[in-house]
Amino acid sequence: MSASDVAIATIKMEHRSLGTVLQTLRELLTSVAAGQAAADFGLLSAALYYMNDFPERCHHPKEEEYLFKCLRMRTAELDPVLERLQAEHARSAGVLGELNRKLVLYQAGAPDGLRHFQESVDNHAADMLAHFIVEDDVLRRANEVLTEPDWVHIAEAFAANDDPLFGSNHRTEFTHLYRRIMVLPPQKVRRRFTDH
Repeated sequence: MSASDVAIATIKMEHRSLGTVLQTLRELLTSVAAGQAAADFGLLSAALYYMNDFPERCHHPKEEEYLFKCLRMRTAELDPVLERLQAEHARSAGVLGELNRKLVLYQAGAPDGLRHFQESVDNHAADMLAHFIVEDDVLRRANEVLTEPDWVHIAEAFAANDDPLFGSNHRTEFTHLYRRIMVLPPQKVRRRFTDH
C-alpha cells in the first residue's frame, strides 16, 4: 500500500469509529425512550467521554496539523472548505460540552431531559455525518495535489494514534462501551451511519 492509501484508510477508520459510537448512543437512547431498556448512565457517559477523548483531542488536531497544513502548502483551492472543516472542529468541542450538560440534566431528572439529550445527540450525529462526507471529498482531492513525502508525513502522524476504544491499547474505562458496541446496534445500523 502507498502512504496515501495508508493515511486515507486510517483517517476513514477513525471516522467509522466515531460514527459507530454515535450510532450506538442513538440506538441506546431510542431503546430507553421506547421503554425497552433502562438508562445506563455509565455507558452514556463513556460514549461522551470517548467522543471528547479521541476525536477532539487526537483525530481533529491531527487532521488540522498534518492533512490540512499540507494541503494549504500545495494549493489555495481548498482553503474555503478547510476553513469550514476547522470551524466545525472548533464548534464540536462546544457541542460536546452541551451534550454533557444535557446528560447531567437528564440523569438528575430534569423535565423532558431524555428528549432534549436525545435530540442533541441526533443533531450532532447528523452534523458529523455531513462533516465526514466533506472530509471524504477533501481526501479524494488531496490525492490530486499532495506528494508522496506529504502522504508519508501524514501517514506517520496518524499511525501514532491509538484509538482507546478500538485500538491495540484498549483502555479499561471503555470496556463496557466496547462490549455494548459488539452487540448493539446491528451491523446494518452501523453501516447506515458510517458508510457514505
